[in-house]
Amino acid sequence: MAYSFIVEALKTRLDKYLAEQLPSISRSQIQRDIEGGLVEVNGQPIAESKFVVRLSDKIVYRPRKNGSDREIKPTNTPLKVLYNNHGLIIIDKPAGLTVHPGAGFKGETLASALLYHFKDIHVVGEDHRPGIVHRLDKDTSGVMLAARTPEMYEHLKDAFAERKIKKEYVALVYGHVEKPYGLIEAPIGKSKHDFRKQTTKDPQDPKPAVTEYQVLEHLGEEGGVDKYTLLLVKLHTGRTHQIRVHLASISHPLMGDELYGGMKVRLEHLHRQFLHAKKIEVRLPDGTWIEAESVLADDLRKVLVSLNSEVASNL
Repeated sequence: MAYSFIVEALKTRLDKYLAEQLPSISRSQIQRDIEGGLVEVNGQPIAESKFVVRLSDKIVYRPRKNGSDREIKPTNTPLKVLYNNHGLIIIDKPAGLTVHPGAGFKGETLASALLYHFKDIHVVGEDHRPGIVHRLDKDTSGVMLAARTPEMYEHLKDAFAERKIKKEYVALVYGHVEKPYGLIEAPIGKSKHDFRKQTTKDPQDPKPAVTEYQVLEHLGEEGGVDKYTLLLVKLHTGRTHQIRVHLASISHPLMGDELYGGMKVRLEHLHRQFLHAKKIEVRLPDGTWIEAESVLADDLRKVLVSLNSEVASNL
């Protein structure tokens, strides 16, 4: 099916104009279709979504057909919503919930849950990631942002790109971290030896990455061989597996992290990597700062209690 329009605005971006005319198609799909040569203006293919159209321009748009392998069916998956206003949603994601489907995965995800609970979100963002602007690993719990409107989606994308979103995590690592405060600055990219992993050692296509940490508590029996350190971690960039990779790179892998070496010792109650997204702060378009916190997940709290933590009750 092709759509044809005669522009009735004085001056506007091509992607914005089409999104306003076709609210059932997400702006991100429109942008991809423009870049894919599926839009003509006055008979000429246009491949730049920022292209400015003017009064009386004729636009012909032939949207691509969505493949069935990318379709997501809404699922009535319970969601804990911490904030829902101004087109912004903040979710407290449980461990074990995948954020969005990968190749061949058709089960419940945060994406399918968002489609069920927020009916209009299907036009926001990418087809297989409705409203989603960042992610947490499946086995990481805690706060996540999502957008309910195209305007908020674009705002959040820009905020992440410009590093204007603040994120804090709680992490339990192996070993005794000596410095009470540290900054890890090491580029991260794909491993040349394991497609599942990111690395700081001779990575493919490395990108700058900065992780800040602060020691909250040292744990482990006095005189015992195994020591652990509870950290508060702040991200200054958002690379895939960044916290896991950076902490492993200084020989303090996350406890329970099978992929990056955190299974040297098994802890009672711990059946996943010990990483929890505790707090997130974001600035709204009007300048207001929104902050949301997630209480430490029960399974991780049990681990700390078993190690006689003195700060577990405050997390």
